[in-house]
Amino acid sequence: MPLQQKLEISIHQSRVSALSRRIAQELNLTKDQVESVRIAGTLHDIGKLAIPSAILSKAGELKKEEFELIKIHSTVGEDILKDIDFPWPIATTVRQHHERLDGSGYPDGLKAKHILLEAKIISVADVVESMTHSRSYRQALGVEVALDEIKKNKNVLYDADVVESCLKIFTDNTLDKCFL
Repeated sequence: MPLQQKLEISIHQSRVSALSRRIAQELNLTKDQVESVRIAGTLHDIGKLAIPSAILSKAGELKKEEFELIKIHSTVGEDILKDIDFPWPIATTVRQHHERLDGSGYPDGLKAKHILLEAKIISVADVVESMTHSRSYRQALGVEVALDEIKKNKNVLYDADVVESCLKIFTDNTLDKCFL
């Protein structure tokens, strides 16, 4: 994997971790839960190491087969992390970070009550970070577009309490500098 892609993934994971940590704090989770979310956010895309760099950096729309390959990153991430003795469900959180409340996510099509809260938090942070920052294959869409996405899909794709906490962080401007 080229250095530029490694840097992009690393920066993305750091930003997702920072926003996830703030959302967990805003939700008044315990210190242990906040730490679990922070670590899982840092590692959520580790499975992208198994995805060909040509697909990760491809400009334009992905073919169906390419997107199916990208979707394995959450299960690969779980496989990488499952034997590490974390005091929290890091591997499961990484596996579930693309699940959606309505069951339309992947890899398992889980619905609301079957998705870990930590994964619901990372899901929202991942979407917001991805939309607000540029990638090698597209320009940033902006904060407003990202916040509109989570508002529009609150209680459909994304957990309502997580969305409200994320929105409050942006409204109150209490986000860590490393996210910006």
